[in-house]
Amino acid sequence: MLTVDQTTRSYTGRPGCMCGCMGTYNESLRARKMAITALLKNPAVRYDTWCGGTEGALFVVTATRNRVLYLTEAGVKTVQALGVKSE
Repeated sequence: MLTVDQTTRSYTGRPGCMCGCMGTYNESLRARKMAITALLKNPAVRYDTWCGGTEGALFVVTATRNRVLYLTEAGVKTVQALGVKSE
């Protein structure tokens, strides 16, 4: 199971630029817990990694919203073990 300590922050906003002008980054425990629940229940969820797999993110992109949860290395391994499809 993915836990909040395996995440760093969440993002939700409109599609397009993710610099923060079209959405909000949040590092609170509550926001990350809600993102874990919402993303893992969504069948369209995917993950991607970078920095050799030491960092990554779970995400769902729709026509109106991007929802992203940034992961630690332990979070990436947990998501892979859960069988989430990669991008």
